[in-house]
Amino acid sequence: MKHIIYDVDKKRNTFYCLINGQKVGFYLTKSLEKIFGDYIDIGYLIDFEINDFYKSINKMKHYQVSYFTKIEQLQPHRILYDLEELREDMTKVITKYNHYLFLDFEMTMPSYNFKGTFKAEIIQFGAFLTDNMGNVLLERSYYILPKNGRPSIRTIRFLDLDLDEFLHEAKEYEYFYLDFKEIIQKYEPKIVVWGKNDIIALEDSYKINNLLPLTTENDFFNLLVLHRDYFNINQDIGLFKAYQTYFPETNINPQKHDAVEDARITKTIFFEFLKELKNNSSH
Repeated sequence: MKHIIYDVDKKRNTFYCLINGQKVGFYLTKSLEKIFGDYIDIGYLIDFEINDFYKSINKMKHYQVSYFTKIEQLQPHRILYDLEELREDMTKVITKYNHYLFLDFEMTMPSYNFKGTFKAEIIQFGAFLTDNMGNVLLERSYYILPKNGRPSIRTIRFLDLDLDEFLHEAKEYEYFYLDFKEIIQKYEPKIVVWGKNDIIALEDSYKINNLLPLTTENDFFNLLVLHRDYFNINQDIGLFKAYQTYFPETNINPQKHDAVEDARITKTIFFEFLKELKNNSSH
């Protein structure tokens, strides 16, 4: 629907439009308010959609905004937000790289009775390096010894680790560091992850092991955030849920915690997402 904003209540995150002569109220969720709160003002022309949720605010029915398609300031005319333009820009940025590195980490967890501040350490590295057509150029799959002692019982149970096998096969963090460094320097890939936990774990690992960072946040694509922005999803979705959206007939085991399998699924989702971008692009 497309309407001009008639009134705004910043404190309640609401705005109002005149529809068929009636003042109709709408409200923003916290996540939408963070993004669009500054773009909502009296006299702006907005193109938006609502969902099935509503609530009473100040004894008046308000409909929940699902997403915005376009926001325009009319005097002077200025486009503040354009979803289609955002999607086109996203397509250009995502498709310009020659190599992608899909990675996932499994991390340590604090013991059941742990109190205090806990820094998770990487203990499994799973990755696939591909070209821009999706051809796999290399694969990585190995355990990494944590610097601060062996994994807790909680970690072992959660990841279903064979501790003897883990201690026998796990490599030192320095091995991973040099291996990862070689991949980054040789291929200069865009690193693709699902969510921010892997980015945080990698940043923390440099500090824990007193080594210079090999990456910055700009080296990553957070595929979860790209999905949220492109499809106007107002909440986080899990990796396996996203996979099932693309492959509804496929049965997968979301209870298995394995870095290699998660990296493989991230890779598959990415190239299905890429198809979606290209099919909807005007270029």
